[in-house]
Amino acid sequence: MRTIPIALLAAAALVAVAGCSSDEPDSSSGSGGVEEGAPPAGSEQTFEPGRQITVELTMNASGDGGRSTSFFSGYRPTIEFEYQEQSTTCYAQLPVDLREFPPGETHRIGLECDDAVVAHPDTPAFTLLEGGDALGTGEIVFTG
Repeated sequence: MRTIPIALLAAAALVAVAGCSSDEPDSSSGSGGVEEGAPPAGSEQTFEPGRQITVELTMNASGDGGRSTSFFSGYRPTIEFEYQEQSTTCYAQLPVDLREFPPGETHRIGLECDDAVVAHPDTPAFTLLEGGDALGTGEIVFTG
């Protein structure tokens, strides 16, 4: 069996990560860089039905027109994604350390949607709707 020297593998990995050449300005200094693990700038990402989308969700407080009670895993609101004005029903999956999601709080959760969702890193925002009322807002967390 033939083996590849580790130095050769390391060099190939470095080229793959850094890229061979680019006509774009270096975004490593200053703001505007893409979050590590995010799709390249300008690229869409499609989440097929049932594929989990990680989001950072803020639910409105009950005094600000939000729910008066917490929700739990299995909650199925309508999510209106800003990118391409897509709207679909999604299943909320809370992390194991979060038993319930009270009004007025912000948490990172998972969404599994009934329809395919096309997302873009430049337009990650969405609105959570229940009965046509906006009860929360959030952004998709692009992790790769």
